[in-house]
Amino acid sequence: MPARLLFFLLGLLALAPAAFAVSPSPIHAVDADGHPAVLNAKDAVTAVLSSSPDTQDRTRKAGAILDPYRGRKDFRLIVVIDLHDSLAGIVPDFVKSQIRHNLDDESKRLIPFYRKNGNPGDPRRDAVAIPDFDGKLIDALSWNTDDDLLRVTVFGREGRVLHYWEDLQKIDDLYGVVTKALLPSSDAKP
Repeated sequence: MPARLLFFLLGLLALAPAAFAVSPSPIHAVDADGHPAVLNAKDAVTAVLSSSPDTQDRTRKAGAILDPYRGRKDFRLIVVIDLHDSLAGIVPDFVKSQIRHNLDDESKRLIPFYRKNGNPGDPRRDAVAIPDFDGKLIDALSWNTDDDLLRVTVFGREGRVLHYWEDLQKIDDLYGVVTKALLPSSDAKP
């Protein structure tokens, strides 16, 4: 009897990681507009990019390579602005105001991509930038706390991590992962 019990318990332990992978916990945040956001929401491919004063130009380039997918209902781009090591926490309202202003400008640039993807909507409504003043979101994403790195996580339609870069160097790699993830499931199989 003890051998059977031991075998049963070992079997449960072996299945435990699979059970956790089936239902990832939602990662909740509040964006600069004060709207709730789920970073790993289901039913969409989501690219989450880090940004900081040191990486903002690289973040913009990485986001821009995904412009052809902007406006699609099955794709989202979220930028997490890593401010945990900065003085920005002293003036959070001012920082959020600047982020909103930048999103307003960025949204105007995205209109042609929305129209090309058949979306007549306002890109500003989909623009998500989340200031992380205390580093809690960086922790929730299991990202390295070094804000000199361009950290990127791509979540699939089931809310699971498809790919993670500790420091994205080749933005074409990001484009390839997102392109593959957006293929219909029948096309994505080898």
